[in-house]
Amino acid sequence: MDGIRKIGGAILLSAALVWPSLCAAGPSQTSKPRLEAALENVITLERPDEEGLATVWDGNKYVQCLAASDHSLRCEAAGSLMQSSLGHVLTPEKVARLAALGWRLDPSFGNYARTFPAGTPVGEVADRILQALGEGYDADLTRLEVQSDWIASEPCPPRNGPSQNLAGMIDDAPAMAETAVHACAYAPEPGARPGSPSLSAGDLITAYGTRVTGEVQRLRVNIDRPVRLLLDTDAGYIQCEPQTSPDEIYCEAESADSWPVLASVLTPERIARLHAAGFVDPGRAPNYSKTYPAAGADDAAIARELLTILHDVYGYHGAPKLKVGTEKDAD
Repeated sequence: MDGIRKIGGAILLSAALVWPSLCAAGPSQTSKPRLEAALENVITLERPDEEGLATVWDGNKYVQCLAASDHSLRCEAAGSLMQSSLGHVLTPEKVARLAALGWRLDPSFGNYARTFPAGTPVGEVADRILQALGEGYDADLTRLEVQSDWIASEPCPPRNGPSQNLAGMIDDAPAMAETAVHACAYAPEPGARPGSPSLSAGDLITAYGTRVTGEVQRLRVNIDRPVRLLLDTDAGYIQCEPQTSPDEIYCEAESADSWPVLASVLTPERIARLHAAGFVDPGRAPNYSKTYPAAGADDAAIARELLTILHDVYGYHGAPKLKVGTEKDAD
């Protein structure tokens, strides 16, 4: 199958980071120094009409620091206003912990902000960032990724849109432009409830199970025709089509080989869930893949499995609305 990814993040660089207080053996030799280097990089490298950004993240749990012209650092930690799934993480206790660590809610985008004055040692800044991720977000500090980047200097730079990967993070990647928020504040659409409890796998099955079951049945009925089903969350997709000799329904689940930003989403634990569902690793195809025998297929069971994978593997909790596409939709 051809890849159909329309959006993609620009974060491809990784580094393992370990918070010293959580590891008896002490910090990794490549962890805190790597974060320090990124912070130092954006402070010291000056580009005309550009501003430096240092970002560290575990999935959608991130801290991003922008270097000001006076060499101070304004850092933001991810909030639930634009990334509703973080509502499960940022409990009142966690928010209180962030406040105790010096991070305050910035209502513009719902992130938690802290400014480090010019001259603050980068080692101290790195310590405070790692502490916030560890104590405020329960981030996996052994799997953190880090990068430095530069964007055009402007009062209100573009940010990843609501419920996208790393929502609310400053990002001028062309692949994210379609859904970016280019404003000085984010206002949810009328009727939207960012930060509210997200849908469980069972809720997704209730909401979409009938439609997806019918679409799977359509693939089986049209086993010898070039028909297709696409389930696209904007943060990972599954696509299926019929095959003959033998008659089967062949499905692919998007991999980081197809869209590199998924490297921060498809953790070993989530990949293990794909394996447990019978999906095999990329190789024969660029994505994870599985075939379902068409004869005697339980269409509803297949639909339930696909929707559960979107929830458990790709972290889809119902926002944005699931896109259910067919071969008649343009790629």
